[in-house]
Amino acid sequence: MPELMAAADVLITKAGPGTISEGFISGLPIILYSRLPGQEEGNVLYVIGEGAGTWAPEPAMVVSVIQNWLKHPDRLSETTAASRSVARPLAARQIAQHLMKVVRGE
Repeated sequence: MPELMAAADVLITKAGPGTISEGFISGLPIILYSRLPGQEEGNVLYVIGEGAGTWAPEPAMVVSVIQNWLKHPDRLSETTAASRSVARPLAARQIAQHLMKVVRGE
């Protein structure tokens, strides 16, 4: 997946946490078009709240977002920078290290 993300200019996806995280790590602006009720709703709010992407549940809205970014490259740059800023590429390792400390009683 990293190779595909590296070749992309934007990530259009449903609000799955794994794909969103990979998008952040790749520094991609994110367009979310779908979400599962409950568990993925917070992901949409997080992406939007951090300025790392937008919600576009209809195909015409996806097209509109892309057209807007093409007309206003500064907005695209801001969204891309926001995506990079929330990336946590070492999160799994940091969580594992923390859990090992807890298990050891440290």
